[in-house]
Amino acid sequence: MSIPEYIDFVRTGPGTLAGRYLRTFWQPVYRAQDLAAGRAAPIRIMGEDFTLYRGQEGSPHVTAFRCAHRGTQLSTGWVEGDSLRCRYHGWRYDGSGQCVEQPGEEEGFANKVRIKSYPTKEYLGLIFAYLGDGEPPPLRRYLELEGPGVLEVYPPEYWPCNYFNRIDNACDAAHVAFTHRDSRAAINYRPEVPVVSAEETEYGVRTTLMRGGKITGALHFHMPNTNHFRTTVALRDPLRGAGGGILDRLLWRIPVDDERCVSFPIDFAHLTGEAAKEYQERRQQARLATVGSHTELAEDILAGKLLIGDIKNQSNLKNLTSLEDYVTQVGQGAIPDRSNDRLGRIDVGLFLLRKLWERELKSLADGVPLKKWTIPEKLPESGRAM
Repeated sequence: MSIPEYIDFVRTGPGTLAGRYLRTFWQPVYRAQDLAAGRAAPIRIMGEDFTLYRGQEGSPHVTAFRCAHRGTQLSTGWVEGDSLRCRYHGWRYDGSGQCVEQPGEEEGFANKVRIKSYPTKEYLGLIFAYLGDGEPPPLRRYLELEGPGVLEVYPPEYWPCNYFNRIDNACDAAHVAFTHRDSRAAINYRPEVPVVSAEETEYGVRTTLMRGGKITGALHFHMPNTNHFRTTVALRDPLRGAGGGILDRLLWRIPVDDERCVSFPIDFAHLTGEAAKEYQERRQQARLATVGSHTELAEDILAGKLLIGDIKNQSNLKNLTSLEDYVTQVGQGAIPDRSNDRLGRIDVGLFLLRKLWERELKSLADGVPLKKWTIPEKLPESGRAM
């Protein structure tokens, strides 16, 4: 049965309504440290293929996937200065997509050839591209993450499910008590289902958690596809850092295609001096303690070969948390049939999220101006995240 396009959030290829909406925002496409100067890489975002390369002076560029001459894959060629030369016949393109050299051809022919290029910027350890039409909006800035502190940019996570499986989870404050029971047991977290409320904000959705009549935390979702939560960092030696500091975690959920997605997670610890040094030492120890890929382990759990309890003492907290999320989100299926969902009181956050998406897609379909989401200079304090 067909459904109105404005409630089809999962299909994001070229020409789809959800795809058009996502393309009106800057999206991360690569971890900056993974692209050395003078290197090129193929990338796939929202069902489209592109070429990403970094000029020899360090500037990143995103262009069309194929050469205009005979259609071969441009990322197999050579970066020369700030341009990219095709491996097939040597046609060379600058960062704007303009062909600037064609060996063996008449002078002036190159001026007539241009491939698509896309605005590209580097920020918070990620490479962002604007893949929509027309002039891009200003790149969103998270001012609280630009001050002194420790930025950690994790490797991207590729999961075999639709990106909306991951977005739905962002406003689901009640899942922690059960989904993350094993990982939270390691930090003596007492599982308790909170009373949940949700409200639309200038940036998206704020989901608030209450226990015992008091606000104990909040989740922040930045429209259209960024999860943001805040927690505290405890230190072994309180004297080195006044007991710890604040940690912000942002996670961009990006469609690769309709049945695969990639997440770009970053942490920013608001720590300096000795406290920052201790935090970095602990993070290095946690990386060394990691056992196996959480995606491989999660697939074994989904196949019934393992239980999370079998490995909960052999993985660091972040990897175990990711494994628990993978099992529940990928376990819904690549593209779940949401008409079967039975939402209740604890689902108010994701219910509001879906309503905002429906409203914005309908506005786009009707040619009505979209809401201009803005990031506040400072998020309201709201206790721990979960």
